[in-house]
Amino acid sequence: MRPETRTNPLPFKHGVCDCHVHVFDDPETFPFENTPAYAPPFSPASSLVAEATRVGVSHVVLVQPTPYGRNLDLLRATLKKLGAQARGIGVADASIGADGFTALKGEGIAGLRFVENLLPDGSRMPGTVPLDTLFQKLAPDLAEAGMHAEIWAPLSTTLERWPELEKTRVPIVLDHMGGFDPQLGLEHPHFQRLLALVRDDAVWVKLAVCRRAIGVGYDAIRPFHDALVEANSHRLLWATDFPFVRFPGTPPTIPYLLDLFKMWVSDSVLIERILSGNPTKRYGFQPSLRDQ
Repeated sequence: MRPETRTNPLPFKHGVCDCHVHVFDDPETFPFENTPAYAPPFSPASSLVAEATRVGVSHVVLVQPTPYGRNLDLLRATLKKLGAQARGIGVADASIGADGFTALKGEGIAGLRFVENLLPDGSRMPGTVPLDTLFQKLAPDLAEAGMHAEIWAPLSTTLERWPELEKTRVPIVLDHMGGFDPQLGLEHPHFQRLLALVRDDAVWVKLAVCRRAIGVGYDAIRPFHDALVEANSHRLLWATDFPFVRFPGTPPTIPYLLDLFKMWVSDSVLIERILSGNPTKRYGFQPSLRDQ
């Protein structure tokens, strides 16, 4: 799936935050914890910075890739290298303890990721932590530390488990536009329920359109994107998923996805809110991106 070039990507006057990126480095230096379920690219921090800064992306949220599992060495090293420009989303199990949360937050890790996306054979993806671990063990300490839960799951699973999520009192961020199935349509009860949660300030949603567009194209995703923006622009975070692992065909680029977002949203106030103001609020970037 190769996106067509629509308009020239232009730098933004104010800083932009890409709220979902990954880094992969030399496995001899930063070994994988598990056998990867895909072929990891060599995409170190320098590749990310080179791609992002040429279009004005000044801040990033680094999400722990599944092959590294609970080994956060590369995430920590990258956060240290990028400093105030970055926050991290880590992975941890029930052994972490309250002191572990304090240490993670001090290193720039803003939340933990929980995954309910399964492999084609129905097995759990190596290196992921299920929602049950959040519910049974981690929620109190996560809330106490002021961190959030990031969820990568089909929307149907998130909604099925929403009563449990609501009880955690932990802020919830949903990966990949909430994981809705575009083939079910805009009016499907699952997507309408997602819109209701966004309207009620119950969740944050990452506008990472590229995964939802696989098999259907970007134009098919725009109505869903528009509906989320209309529902509550204060709860949306722009994201790319760079470097686009496991992507069929030719992957998009950060410039293309930023350009596409600006074309779809068009309103300058909403653009700045989603690209700059919301991530400042959610991830605690200091100083504000507006002042970069």
